[in-house]
Amino acid sequence: MYHLVAALLDPFTLLFLLTAVGIANLWRRRVDSRRRLVLVAVPFAVLAVVSLPATAYLALGSLEWPYPPQAGRPRGVDTIVVLSGAVHPPNRVRPEAELGEDSLYRCLHAARLYRRTGPCLVVASGGKVDSRTPGPTVAAAMRDFLIEQGVADSDLLLEDRSRSTYENARNTAVLLRERGIEKIVLVTDASHMLRAERCFLAQGIEVYPSGCRHQATEFRWSLLTFLPRPWAARDVQRAAHEWMGLAWYRLHGRI
Repeated sequence: MYHLVAALLDPFTLLFLLTAVGIANLWRRRVDSRRRLVLVAVPFAVLAVVSLPATAYLALGSLEWPYPPQAGRPRGVDTIVVLSGAVHPPNRVRPEAELGEDSLYRCLHAARLYRRTGPCLVVASGGKVDSRTPGPTVAAAMRDFLIEQGVADSDLLLEDRSRSTYENARNTAVLLRERGIEKIVLVTDASHMLRAERCFLAQGIEVYPSGCRHQATEFRWSLLTFLPRPWAARDVQRAAHEWMGLAWYRLHGRI
């Protein structure tokens, strides 16, 4: 009961439900034309659906379920490639750059693989989306964190020029081929793995996926699962970004 009350008092959910009541009242009283009411009700109904935890579970699951958690490194594969996410640049409040949540989870997973399976080459891939942003590249920030997590500096290789998943794969593939490497363990978010894997396969690199930060792990039948929540809308947006990215890459021959 506590969780239900807390969810109902969430500002997003509370305002959402009040808006739904208001639209329903307008429709019941017909204070405006049916066409205008439809223009309001239909987008609101779509927003309601994409804000449901149940929808978020299915959206992320469509990307994550083909990539269950992997705890090891296949025999004969001696390279881990970890892709960057975000980095928070230094500013007046934050004196040093900090890894974003996605970069942090990926680095933690790569470091665990490294410690569990033994020393190997670890490639950190990620540059700056905007060269004017202060602070290090994402790959440089990842290197510092990976060293703190026990990865030897001598086992680290940086690819610090890429600005997208496609460039991650293209630029990293060049570094790998220079060293005669054709097989890798690829580390990124499970929801990002499909697009990332296809980009590397298109570059001729054999990939063993090792996704992290799985979100669609368990479906729970409860009222909360069908109550609009802001984080659910965010997760649906993340899944939509991946599917649109796949379509865009395929359209432009990148995968």
